[in-house]
Amino acid sequence: MKARTDERASMADPDLTVNYEFLADCERKLGQLKKTFEDIENRRDDMDKHWGAGAIADVMVAFVNNWDDYRTRLVESLESVGEMVSGTKKAFMDLDVQLAEQGKKKQKQ
Repeated sequence: MKARTDERASMADPDLTVNYEFLADCERKLGQLKKTFEDIENRRDDMDKHWGAGAIADVMVAFVNNWDDYRTRLVESLESVGEMVSGTKKAFMDLDVQLAEQGKKKQKQ
């Protein structure tokens, strides 16, 4: 998206440039990270047999439970940031279309 606020500057460099590929890449990578952290819980149950018994097992259970809480928050944050990136990309794309239509109308006048 390239936008200028004053008409005489339309031939100059844009005031704002939006890299849609970068935003789409961020959106994709955030989704991958979210999935990775969601999948960690599936591996947790496979590991508990390796912890042994007694105090070490108790500490590991406490660690895993604590990690689960933070991992849940992390997954929620990744989802939230992903939604913000997606919304930002869509908003700029919609604005780009709107500005292009306005530019076509001005050219016809």
